[in-house]
Amino acid sequence: MSAALIEEFGRGDAREREESWRYSKTALRALSQQDFVAADTDAELPETLRAQFDWMQTRGRRVVLVNGAVSERYSDFADVGAMVTVGETGGTYAVRIDGGIDGPVHVVYVSVPSAQPSRWRASTSMVVVNGSARMIEQHLGVDGAGVLGSVRRRIDLGEGARLELVSVCDLPESASLYRLLDVHLGAKATLRATHVLLGGRLQRLDMQVELAGEQARLESRGVFALRGRAHVDTHLDVRHVARDTACDILWRGVADQRARGIFHGAITVAAGADGSDAKLSNKNLLLSAQAEIDTQPVLEIHADEVKAAHGATVGQLDERALFYLRSRGIPLAEARRMMVTAFCREVLDGVADPDLRERLAQRMHAALPVEE
Repeated sequence: MSAALIEEFGRGDAREREESWRYSKTALRALSQQDFVAADTDAELPETLRAQFDWMQTRGRRVVLVNGAVSERYSDFADVGAMVTVGETGGTYAVRIDGGIDGPVHVVYVSVPSAQPSRWRASTSMVVVNGSARMIEQHLGVDGAGVLGSVRRRIDLGEGARLELVSVCDLPESASLYRLLDVHLGAKATLRATHVLLGGRLQRLDMQVELAGEQARLESRGVFALRGRAHVDTHLDVRHVARDTACDILWRGVADQRARGIFHGAITVAAGADGSDAKLSNKNLLLSAQAEIDTQPVLEIHADEVKAAHGATVGQLDERALFYLRSRGIPLAEARRMMVTAFCREVLDGVADPDLRERLAQRMHAALPVEE
């Protein structure tokens, strides 16, 4: 494991960063031994890739970052209105929302390879002062020489503000991505976050949420679906700081072939955060004998009058249910795909827009790692 990469990827002091990566067993050595060049921020995007974010139907509210840099050529945020401010401050690309807006803000991160392995970094922030907002975050890439990207994001929700975040990470096998999402919720603020993680060589998602104001609420839904030698490492760290806060966390994982998935979900209820309500559920499916999924739910409670529950499972498809479907004339691959789709579909139920929910379900269904 590379100390230099650990130093860059994470937060806290050196010991905290090292411990954060220890459980994941994520091998950074191969990445650390590569000589990366700076990724080309003026790279041209092929039409087939642009079509992948056009189906989101967000013209006029879209910001596109090519290898970590905002691209005026491909961005289009002419329709965001006076209540939305979009710009760059001190190297961080920022979106500020003051009041409710119609339609989602769409942020697209694209990884485009160079002739040799390359890397890029991006820093973004979003502030919702009040009202309700929606954001679609999309990570895409072009296959080729390896690309290593890292994104650091900060989200601040003011008193009573509401944000729905839908994040889709659909990467080619040559791309690796680290993401740090740092969230701060004020009093009575609500974040509903849905993450779909597909593809890629290596993905690491660190999501750290502080429920800082009374009656703040987090709803976190997520799924990863892996095949080949894909490696996804997901770390959630939720901290209840104020009274009467709530979190509801539900994640699903699927791995086939020689893929590996990790889920670490930690909930801490600080002293004085009485009345907190914390729930965590993580269920996983292994579709081959060589695949591996590790799950680690953690509860740490320092307050009284708290509701808290957590559970995690790793299993296989129900052979009796599979036999029933096959006895009705459904081919094996399709029967397996139907069962895995049903297993994952619950994650998408929290997406408010029915059209977006259905498009996400179709993309996930097509990407599911189901073999004969």
